[in-house]
Amino acid sequence: MPELLDKLEESGLSPRAVLASLAALLLALILVILAFRHLKGGAGPEEVPGQEPEAEAPVLVTRQQIDALTYDDSTLGTVRWTLSREQLEELNRVLHEYGITTAEDISQFLAQAAVESLGGSALTEWGDEAYFQDRGYTAGTRGAGYLHLTFGYGQMAFSTWLMKKYMPELADITYANPANHGREDISAAYYAALQTAANMGLDVSRYSRVVHDRRDPEETGYTTGADYIAEAFAWESAAYFWHISGVSKAFLNFPTSLNTDIASDIVGGSNWQSRREAYTAYYPVFAAEEKAAA
Repeated sequence: MPELLDKLEESGLSPRAVLASLAALLLALILVILAFRHLKGGAGPEEVPGQEPEAEAPVLVTRQQIDALTYDDSTLGTVRWTLSREQLEELNRVLHEYGITTAEDISQFLAQAAVESLGGSALTEWGDEAYFQDRGYTAGTRGAGYLHLTFGYGQMAFSTWLMKKYMPELADITYANPANHGREDISAAYYAALQTAANMGLDVSRYSRVVHDRRDPEETGYTTGADYIAEAFAWESAAYFWHISGVSKAFLNFPTSLNTDIASDIVGGSNWQSRREAYTAYYPVFAAEEKAAA
């Protein structure tokens, strides 16, 4: 190295200038390599060499299928779905997450939801306060979502479920299933979850707003209860109720409208005939896709 520096000085070149030139050339070479990798679509920084990228979950309900579900009901008239792109994407997400994936399950689930929500046009139960009070609840705790989740205790159980599901820090909190627990147990579990979250300094307002707040929304600046469920968790509240009530597990082991009656009994809605008609119209649409994929 000293001999090289001596030769550079004898030639009239500054060693510092030469080193600076070499550094500039090296930097230019690095930039060229990075640009080439980008143009070739090389592995990004988040990819692991030798590991296949995670495949996206298949779409269970397509726009074409939703459009094909339009039918004429003997009581309700023409029933059709009105789903935005975001609502359709959310439907597919919850179907996967809650295990509603077969042609029979999807058909039965959507048949119930179609009649409950009139194809998505009634995401909260219609009526006045006197009507709701006569049935044991209020406008704030009336049916909401595609399967009209109802009652204050139902909202508390769903809120606790959401906190437990979506906040890793609260994974160990107690959830009380309405199918097996009374209102006092559900209420106790909900308030215990809120206390645990407060002790940990966690903001759970996205999930606690599922429970109706009696204060005026104009005063608080946000909606709660039924209106909030319809706004933020319309599909998830329906898939949640389907899951925790064990609807699919109660079905017979073959596609049949008898399963529609089983679901109607568990869901608790009226107009069973319309639910049967919806299922009869829906099942061929999804069965054809399932058969083609087999």
